[in-house]
Amino acid sequence: MGDLLGRLASYFKIRYAIMLIPVCGFAVYDSVFQSFSSILGVLRDAYPDVPVTVIQMILALPPMVSIPGTLLAGFLAAYVHKKRLAEFALVIIFVGGMIPVVFPEPTIYAMFACSACIGIGQGFLHPLANAIICQRWEEDGERSRVLGFKQCFNYLGEVCVTLCVGFLALTHWGNAFLVYLGVIPVLLVTHFCLPKGDLDKRLIDREHRAEGLRELLRPRVVYLFVLFFFAMMCLYGYYTNIALLVQERQLGNTADIAGISSTISIVSLILGVLYGAVSRRLGRFTLTVGFGLLSLGMLVVSLGGSLPVIVAGGVLIGLGVGIQQISTVYYISKAVNPRLVTLAVSIALSCISLGASLAPVVIGFVSVTVLGGQTAAGGLMVSSAGYLILMLVEGGQALRRRRALRGGLAPEEAAKLAPEED
Repeated sequence: MGDLLGRLASYFKIRYAIMLIPVCGFAVYDSVFQSFSSILGVLRDAYPDVPVTVIQMILALPPMVSIPGTLLAGFLAAYVHKKRLAEFALVIIFVGGMIPVVFPEPTIYAMFACSACIGIGQGFLHPLANAIICQRWEEDGERSRVLGFKQCFNYLGEVCVTLCVGFLALTHWGNAFLVYLGVIPVLLVTHFCLPKGDLDKRLIDREHRAEGLRELLRPRVVYLFVLFFFAMMCLYGYYTNIALLVQERQLGNTADIAGISSTISIVSLILGVLYGAVSRRLGRFTLTVGFGLLSLGMLVVSLGGSLPVIVAGGVLIGLGVGIQQISTVYYISKAVNPRLVTLAVSIALSCISLGASLAPVVIGFVSVTVLGGQTAAGGLMVSSAGYLILMLVEGGQALRRRRALRGGLAPEEAAKLAPEED
């Protein structure tokens, strides 16, 4: 028993632990605006003359504006220290979040300004948090653990903020935005605990010319950009079809759908804690296994005739989601020069956002073309087939690399054959 506790304590022992405080604060506030979906109903009542679609855009705007914010953060990291960029992002988020608090009855344009500020700030924070981890924790095992812990705070933050938003909005919907007061302690901790760090490598400069650009566009890096673009497209095939599937088959109500989603979040959270151990055990096949779990989970859900079967499929999807989301940053960080990781992660996250945005159109087109019609079950089957293809592609790359290494090729030469690194 003592030996087990010792190994457990060793797993959670992290160097530079003080830096985890601001980084986990970033994790809480870099994607929580979706938690405000619960107040869309009262927002519609507050703006009776505004079309429902426009009200929905208040929630949809942050992900859209976060894409240029993410790319801008990656570019500026070569000229401005990440600490200063993070402080700027937190201030922008705080200003945006306080608009509905300071103005009891803000205009619809003020609400769009609120959403835009929060989206820009989130776009900055997400790549910065991941880049700080990848540059500070260079040892692979420790880096994978820290990325897993950070992902846990993403899920915990989403759950806690969702609950707070619901309770605060009981008195007035604008009070829900009081959750952004929590940005103040995160900003203070960032200012006093986070070191400035080094500037990233510039893509083009007088001394090295376009060396940075060539390193960023290496074949294995481009491969990962494309891989995660399609992976997120397949994943959003689930999110855009699960509610419709339950409704079409009359298996439950919105509370049941929320329960399925919660199951996925809980399983992904647990996987995040254990990601370091999982990646150490599975090695270069970690992402291959994740894609396989997602493919199987999507298939089970598409064929599910009862809620227990769909929940079982959700558990498989939760395991796969946990692996995919953490592996995205982990694999990218291993494929590029550490001084280019911020921009590389920014581009990868932008590709992911683009894949999510195109998912309904692409999956719907494939469903109609291949299956002859567009149904929720058909969309999930298309996503399952997509993940199966990604699993075969990624597994093939991993096998080629292993054979190359066993055949005596140098690691650098083997890396050219398979874009994934150990």
